[in-house]
Amino acid sequence: MGRNRTPLEKAKLTGADRKNPQRFRDRSEPDSGGPLGNAPKYFTAEQRKAWDMFKIELEWLRSADRAIVELACITRAEIMAGGANVTAALLREHRQQLSSLGASPTSRSNVALPGEADEPDPFARFDS
Repeated sequence: MGRNRTPLEKAKLTGADRKNPQRFRDRSEPDSGGPLGNAPKYFTAEQRKAWDMFKIELEWLRSADRAIVELACITRAEIMAGGANVTAALLREHRQQLSSLGASPTSRSNVALPGEADEPDPFARFDS
């Protein structure tokens, strides 16, 4: 299986496009439609809370990601509510959704957020 391709918007946000410019030089992607925006009006209060959590946690999400974010919010709200509806299948589905959104620990380990590389190493003075 091949690796998932990092979306250009995420690469720009995380600095991956500067770290490996050759990977993104000739990349063109459809317009992502702007920011993620607000939760759908049909959402429950818990689903809206999940939406707001994703907006904070995954700041690279765009309008084009709304469909998968909607699904992830519905499953996250079920998990937050607890009870008999939280099955192994629901948890598996949510894990797959998180992976699709670039929110799994594996995909996150490949991301360096802007500013992290620019901060001075507090232990650098001990290297001399």
